[in-house]
Amino acid sequence: MSGPKILLTVALSLSVLMATRFEAQGPPKTLTPLDYIEIQQLVAKYPYALDTHADNGYAYADLFTPDGTFGKTKGREALAAVARNNQPEKSGPVATRHFLTNVIITPTPEGAVGRQYMVLIEVGNANKASEIAHGRYYEDVYVKTPAGWRFRSRNYTRSKLGPKPDPLPPSQ
Repeated sequence: MSGPKILLTVALSLSVLMATRFEAQGPPKTLTPLDYIEIQQLVAKYPYALDTHADNGYAYADLFTPDGTFGKTKGREALAAVARNNQPEKSGPVATRHFLTNVIITPTPEGAVGRQYMVLIEVGNANKASEIAHGRYYEDVYVKTPAGWRFRSRNYTRSKLGPKPDPLPPSQ
């Protein structure tokens, strides 16, 4: 087979493969403006539920589908335990430390996927300066359930931080 025939065969094979994949998955779902707002609200509820340990961790677990996953953690009881055990000494309505920004939402045939940055800020006091403890980004799969939009899965990748700078000298 000559070069042009090989290219034509490859192009036709790719066209058939892509058409078959499109038929199997279907076109991306169209999200309404309300869908975008509801997904953004889901993302915004996440740090409050995690940091405050609300409802014994179930406020966090209820942001996921019943079979939802956070990394390798799966299911309502295991997810509630994640929130309950997330630094219990730093809990309550004033203990929110996770901050999410730059929410990107993309429609898919099954619902949507998303990504956002997260930074964890340790708020200081008279004896300790505030500091950024670490950062990461989340990658999500969202599905619409009878109870509203939920995380089907949420995974994170931790940012690579360099060495911490020397502390500033005390002010005079």
